[in-house]
Amino acid sequence: MTSQTPPRRTLDKRAQALYVRVLLGLLPTLLSVLRHLSPKIRTEIDYLAPGYTFMLSVGGTDLAGTCTRTDGGAFKRVPPDRVARDVEPGSGLASADADAVTVDYVIDFRSLAYAFGCFSGGLTLKDALAQRAFSTRGPNDTGVALTYLFTALLKMFFGWRRAYRRPAAAMP
Repeated sequence: MTSQTPPRRTLDKRAQALYVRVLLGLLPTLLSVLRHLSPKIRTEIDYLAPGYTFMLSVGGTDLAGTCTRTDGGAFKRVPPDRVARDVEPGSGLASADADAVTVDYVIDFRSLAYAFGCFSGGLTLKDALAQRAFSTRGPNDTGVALTYLFTALLKMFFGWRRAYRRPAAAMP
């Protein structure tokens, strides 16, 4: 019986994973700060009730970030050990553990490449959705609000990237 070693991740993949990990860690801060700069982001955040919790995860990796909305409208990071483990994230079911945080909505990217594409501005959420780059679990109404929120956030953050620039108007 031969033992196979798993393939080594390339430097490129490690850099992508680090980039995604950093942005997942910064996400609550970015949302909390940018809501003061963008009326669109503020409107979408106001649609989400205090205590609303969402998770972004990347399939095939240990990359995940969970955020919850505070009463003041800001977001804070939820440590992984506080996330409820007895219910499926995004299922809408309450946890038996009163101290655990249940996740209301999940956005699960299929791969690191797709997550990196969206988080680096190379791929819009609309294009990622068309390519089925991620799956979602949770109520549709708040999912739509999160999609608009992230679209506004990414457009504000990556407006200089070609994927987010408006197409030139057609000449008559």
